[in-house]
Amino acid sequence: MRKNRPGSAKSAMGQQEAAFRRAAPGKQFIGGDSARQSKAARQAQRRKVERMAEVDAATRTAEELGTPLSAILAELVQDTTRLARTLVFAPFRIAQALMRRPRPA
Repeated sequence: MRKNRPGSAKSAMGQQEAAFRRAAPGKQFIGGDSARQSKAARQAQRRKVERMAEVDAATRTAEELGTPLSAILAELVQDTTRLARTLVFAPFRIAQALMRRPRPA
């Protein structure tokens, strides 16, 4: 068992202040109602993070809706054209590759 020495309260407060300066987890508040203050701070942080998530989701939705339909259709036409060109020229490229292949002796 430890004896309660006169300087222990002072040193405990000093340690709490040092932890506060170091931003040690769970040591955001010095002295008295730290549990209540910590709980309130965690709730405030949760509300802040939830609000940030809501804003981010709303921003993403607005950006997705901001893409004009004509741009989506133009991209679809380009992709379809590219695919058709690939399918049309594929047999010719295969035949050309087979003709270039050296024949075994």
